[in-house]
This record gives sequence, C-alpha cells and structure tokens, in this order.
Amino acid sequence: MDTWMKDDLYELIGVEKTASIQEIKKAYRKKALSCHPDKNPNNPKAAELFHELSRALEVLTDASARAAYDKVINAKYQAKLRAKEYDSKRMKLKEDLEARENAYRRSANVDYTVKNDKEKLQAEIERLQKEGSKQLKEEIELMKKYFEKQSFQKESKVDNDSYKIKIKWKTSDNNEIKNGGYDYDTLYRIFSKYGDITALVISSTTEGRALVEFKNRNDAEMAFNTERGLVQNPLKLKKLWDAEKERSIFTRGTADNDIQFQKNEVDHSMSDIEFELSVLNNLKKAEERKRFLEKSRATEST
Repeated sequence: MDTWMKDDLYELIGVEKTASIQEIKKAYRKKALSCHPDKNPNNPKAAELFHELSRALEVLTDASARAAYDKVINAKYQAKLRAKEYDSKRMKLKEDLEARENAYRRSANVDYTVKNDKEKLQAEIERLQKEGSKQLKEEIELMKKYFEKQSFQKESKVDNDSYKIKIKWKTSDNNEIKNGGYDYDTLYRIFSKYGDITALVISSTTEGRALVEFKNRNDAEMAFNTERGLVQNPLKLKKLWDAEKERSIFTRGTADNDIQFQKNEVDHSMSDIEFELSVLNNLKKAEERKRFLEKSRATEST
C-alpha cells in the first residue's frame, strides 16, 4: 500500500481535495487523453502515468475508499506541517515534544487508531482491485470509443498508399442475429482471403459500419469488385482511394428548403433513370452523413 501513499492522488489528477466526482472525472479525462498508450506507443512512461491515473480514479470516485484515503493523507499532511515548524535550533524541543506525543499515543491508544485507518484504506483498495471499479471501466470504455471514432474519421483523409474499403450492412432488432450476422472474426475471414489486411475496425458508435485496409492495391481492388458478403445480408462496399471529386448536382434552397438541380453540371450522356438514381444516391449519402454527425455529437456530449 506504500506505493499508494507515495503520491498525492488529488495532485496527480490535478484537482483540489474538495473536488466533486464530476470534476475528478473531467480532470482525469483531460490528463488521460494526453498520456494514453494508444497516443504514445513509443513512450513507456506514458503507459505508466496512465496506469497511475487509473488507480487514482478508482480510489477518488469510490466514496468509501476516498474517505479512508482522505483520513490517512490528512494525517500525513498534518505530520508534514508539524515537521516544517521546527528548525535546527528547536530540534531538541522537537525531540522532547515527540517523546511526550509518543507517551500520549501509547496511553490514548492513538497508534492503534492510525494503524486502523491505514488498514481500512488497504481493505478498500483490495476491494476495488477484487471487484473492479465501475467508474474506471466507464472511463476506459469512453477512451476506447474516442480512439475508434478518431480512426473512423481518418477515412476521409486517404493517402496514395492507403487502400481502405468502407463496409456497410443492414442490422435488425433480432437478438438471435447479432449485428446483422457480422462481427470482427466474420469480416476478417471474408476479406483476408483476398490478401494481407493491415487494419480492420468495426464502428462502436454506428451499427452496420466497418473499415478494412489492405496492404496491396490489387488485393483491395479484387475484394471491392468481387466480395458481396453473406447471402442473407449482403455488404455494400465503397473504396476510398483514387476517388474522383464529387460533382455538385444539386443545391439546397434557403427559405423553403427546395432542392434545385444544376443540370448543366451533369453529364448529358446520362439517361433520365441514371440521373434520378444519381440524385437519390447523393441524397441518401447526405442523410447518412447527417445522422452520423448527430450520433457523434450525442456520443461526445455524454
């Protein structure tokens, strides 16, 4: 337990001793984001600091453990204050005072009280380690979703050496068919047969969304042109390399929100049916982007 007493947990997270749980969580998130191992893969000290922050959050967000910690840390703080009051010229007086205090502790059983407080803190720490901290688990899950979201947002910034395919599929409320029949293992098995996969991410915020990245372009091209997924729930694929700049084929009105189509910007060789399909597809994509942004904002606000 001495390792817990080495640092001030409040100072480590960056809050006052009177901070509320919400203030502690907010300060933890700010500090944890800067030292998260995923953000600092080559810095072993970052992982160590992240671990220490997580331990501090466990104690300070649990009412019983925090009370026990405060009792011990306050006693330690008071002892430091008393020690600073003495200088070398008063050392003899300090020694005499300590002798009297020790005699008093023995008579008043103060030593037992201090020992008992430390034992209570040790018991609370052991309980947290055994049961797991709900607050810590929630924060770790938020971190996971944050970095997964960042990974998904990077899909629009594709470089020439990146061969990613955006994957979509339908999901249903049927509990027997989880996530439309697709999970990480299923998607990996489907796409790995085309070549080496460098990354595969399933969205944790939007159901029926994933992203796969191939090492080689030929493998990615073959997967995009060939794969259709499960027969009962086909996949919709969109390649994210060499994408041509989208043409503006409609603009939204201001007052009545009417959609005015700019036909002079459309390929005149396109048939009426192809034109309608193209417009509907763009409308659908705009609506999907709108829903995705709304869901992302809702996730961030929580």
